[in-house]
Order: sequence, then structure tokens, then C-alpha cells
Amino acid sequence: MAKIAYTVFKKQKKTHKGVIFYRWYYYYINDNGKKIQKACPKCKKRSDAESYIRTLPPPPAFGPNNTNPLLKHIAENMFVPGSAHVDRRRQLGKSTEIQTLTECRAYVKRIIDQWGDTALVDIDAEAVVNHLFTIKRSGSWKNRYLTIFKEIFQEAPRYGCKARIPEFPTFARNSKKADIFTNAELAALFKPENFPDTAFFLMFLLALSGGLRLGEVRAVRYKQIIFTRKILIIDGFCKKNGDRTTYNKKGTPEKPKLRVVWLPDLTVNLISSYVQNMALGPEDFIFTFAGKPIQQETAEVVFTRALVSAGIAHNRENLKKAGIWKNGKITKKTDIIPDGRKLVPHSLRYTYVSRMRRELSAPELKPMTGHTSEDMVDYYNQVILENAIDALPAADAALENLLNFSPATA
Repeated sequence: MAKIAYTVFKKQKKTHKGVIFYRWYYYYINDNGKKIQKACPKCKKRSDAESYIRTLPPPPAFGPNNTNPLLKHIAENMFVPGSAHVDRRRQLGKSTEIQTLTECRAYVKRIIDQWGDTALVDIDAEAVVNHLFTIKRSGSWKNRYLTIFKEIFQEAPRYGCKARIPEFPTFARNSKKADIFTNAELAALFKPENFPDTAFFLMFLLALSGGLRLGEVRAVRYKQIIFTRKILIIDGFCKKNGDRTTYNKKGTPEKPKLRVVWLPDLTVNLISSYVQNMALGPEDFIFTFAGKPIQQETAEVVFTRALVSAGIAHNRENLKKAGIWKNGKITKKTDIIPDGRKLVPHSLRYTYVSRMRRELSAPELKPMTGHTSEDMVDYYNQVILENAIDALPAADAALENLLNFSPATA
């Protein structure tokens, strides 16, 4: 692994009363080859010291005086919480969530391992792409790798390096996209007996009714639904670990990219009765399991089991013979539908878009699905919210068509 600019170490110290203790320091080698030592304030263990040095600016040996820095000297402190790089990301409206930074750091470490000892100006785009050709990863993973690589080049001018940002190709996404449901399949699926309880039944019905992603529907709180207007305000999503954001996909806390959708009468009425029976308050999550928002893994398992119960997927015996059903759990998301299609929770969103598109134009549908490259309105106050609702297209015919399979009521 590439060596970073700073090195931490500890020194033995002694108080005036003779009590021995240890203090953490770091050092670097300057342009003249001299070792420069400094203390790591408030650091009690190695991990504290290592975290501290990652927040430091580059030492003079790697700064503006060196116009041809190695890649590792530029990348080593990128995506580190508390670093200057992360602060710049925040000011530019880019994600600084711990989960995002952790993911990006993993890519940075791989890039440093491979290219760290190479001067940035000597890195050739073709060599990087040829390296990725040898790695057995998805196209999406490789594209993310290249995105991080570009951000390293964007940091270079801060180190006195004016390397030209390379033009990388885009790898094809080779993962199979989710398919949509037929009318008959929706009618078979949306029966309460296919789900362990009403919460799961209504959660997936709402996902279909509003074209919600799984993370968005898991995060829905009572106050997001304006029942008198048949409106759902989508203002965040639940991450895999259950934490809820205050912004939507591709958004940030500063630019949340919120959106508003119409809901069919049936969905509104069923959820209204449910929240009243559960005596939920405005801030309460509507769909919970064991008192917490439903976890993604739990939702996916329940959905797949519902497909089996509805007769849409292979039955349990066939899944067991194929090695897909083991110890009461389904081990694969694919190869469970007889005709080879991929039906997963995200298929409900695809089905929503497909059905609504029959009645609405693409420009009309974009704000309701969040599929837009334009900045969305930030709904910070009631006036702006009212304007956003008024801007929604008339969708009575589209909503009627959306649930024309007549789901059973919970």
C-alpha cells in the first residue's frame, strides 16, 4: 500500500512527579530531507492520531513547491471526514454523508494501491481503462472508479499540478434492470394474505401508487401525506442501516430535490384508515417493524415471499430444488420467475412509470418521479409547496389506470 506523507508515532513522557505517560506525534520529511516532528493534539491512541493527520493539509514537500506530485500525495486525504476536501464538497453541494465518504475512500485506496507512486501527469487514461478491463467488476462499479479518479485530477491544482483531466469512456451497465408487472400479476400480488401484516401490504401498494423507491417508501411519515388533497410529499429516504435523510436521491441537505405526487383514492383511503387505527402522530413512520422503519433486507425478503405466495414466482419446492430457497430464506433475487424476468420491489416503480406514461407526457411525469437533471424546487414553506402542488398535471385518468387491477383491501 502507498505510504502517506505523514507518519505517526508515540513518545514516552514523564510528569514532574515521575508518572510515565505516552503522547502521540507525527513527522514528515521536508524539501531538505529534514524530519519535522509535531504533536497530535488530544490523541489518545493510534487511530486518533491517524485520523488527525488525514485532516492536515499536505506538508511543504508535497505542496505548491512540487509541481509534479505523485497521485498518493493528492489522494491520501480525500474523502476523509473533517478534511479540507470534504469541506469543499459540502460547499459545492456534494454529498458528505459518512456512508458516501466510506464508499469513496474504498475506491481511493484501490487507486492509490495501483497508481499511488505514479506522478499524476504521467497517468494515461488508456492505461487506467486497460487496468479496469482486467478486473471482474460490474460496469457501474468501474464507472464509479473512474468518477473518483477524475475527482483526484480535479484536486491536483491545489497541489501546484496542472494535469489535464482525462476523458474516460463509460462502461456498459451489465446488471439486469427490473421488469414491470402485468395487470394479472398485480391483482394476484396485492392481496393481504400474501404479506405478513397490513404494514407491508400498504407499503408496497404505496410504492406502486406513487412510483416510490424502496428507500423512499420505507421513510414515509404520517405528515408527508396530505389526505385531503391526495398528495404525497417525498422528502427523504431510509438508508440501508435505517437512518433517514432529509433529501432525496441525488440531493443534499442544502438541495434536497423534494418532489410531490398524486395518489389514487384507494391508496389514500386504505392508508388513512390504517394510520387512524394505529393512532400515529405527524412525525411517526407509517411502516414499521419491531418499532423501527422496515429494513431494506426485510422488505426485499417479504416481497419475494409475496411473489411466491401469489404464484408469480416458482413455488417453494422448485426453489428448494434449485438451491434458491435454503433454511427458509431466498438466497437469490434472480431466477425466481418462470419466464426469466426480474421482479423486485423496484419493479413497482418501473410499473408506475410505464402505466402513468400512457396518460401523461414525459415532461409532465418527470417532476413526479424525480427523473430530472434540472434543479427541483425546494419546498421550504407553504407558499412554495402550494405552487408545487398546483404545478402537478391533472392525473385523474392516469391514476385510474394505475390501479385498474382492483387490489384486495387490507
